[in-house]
Amino acid sequence: MERISTEATTASLAKPVEEKIKRFDIHQIIQHAWMMVSFILLVVTGFPLKFSEWAFSQWWVGVWGGIDAVRSVHHVSAYAIVIVCIYHLLYLGYNSLILRRPIGVKMIPSIDDFSKLLQEVSYFMGISKERPEYDRFSWKEKFDYWAIFWGMPVMGGSGFILMYPVFASKVLPGWMIPAAMIAHSDEAMLALSWIFLVHIFFNHFSPGIFPINTSIFTGKVATERYAREHPLEYRSLTGEPETEEGTEESKEQA
Repeated sequence: MERISTEATTASLAKPVEEKIKRFDIHQIIQHAWMMVSFILLVVTGFPLKFSEWAFSQWWVGVWGGIDAVRSVHHVSAYAIVIVCIYHLLYLGYNSLILRRPIGVKMIPSIDDFSKLLQEVSYFMGISKERPEYDRFSWKEKFDYWAIFWGMPVMGGSGFILMYPVFASKVLPGWMIPAAMIAHSDEAMLALSWIFLVHIFFNHFSPGIFPINTSIFTGKVATERYAREHPLEYRSLTGEPETEEGTEESKEQA
């Protein structure tokens, strides 16, 4: 995000070049990939545990080599996703306290995000003629981020109670174990629904992005797309003034 780089779209010098903006650093790319793989493994091994009476689940457990193998992969993936969450917190702390780069500040929701949510809804309903302009993160991206932040303590806490029920029963009330079972199961289904119905749609299937958004894998976004999706930060990066002509062009592209 700190700079704009120019990359040739092909090896041929006759072809035009495509400017790209660096949006994610290598740590953010690793954290996303780590969490994505861990989450997928938790889903594919947790599903047959939740719906163990289904014929498909029994077949799927057999594919993995038995229920013990499924549980082992599920437990290892749980540790992996907790580790990447700790990695993320240390990353935020190091950047904020040591490097004095509070990169997480712009992810904090504000009143402005709520007003832009209403403005975007009004725009799609035809009530407002202007689409809201976003800085580094839109309200959708912030909601996506904090949904994970809110869900991890629930999933992690309830998961470890279920992983070590004997120890948990010694230090916690007995009712905590069945409560953890319900919380873990329901939160897992909520997370799965959110990831596939909201996160993947907005980031990969929405118009202008389909079939895939590669920015979180490469760390870079095409300049034209960045100017359209994050015009406020784009102008601050490039130093381009906001003109009436530029505003009208942005509206037409939207």
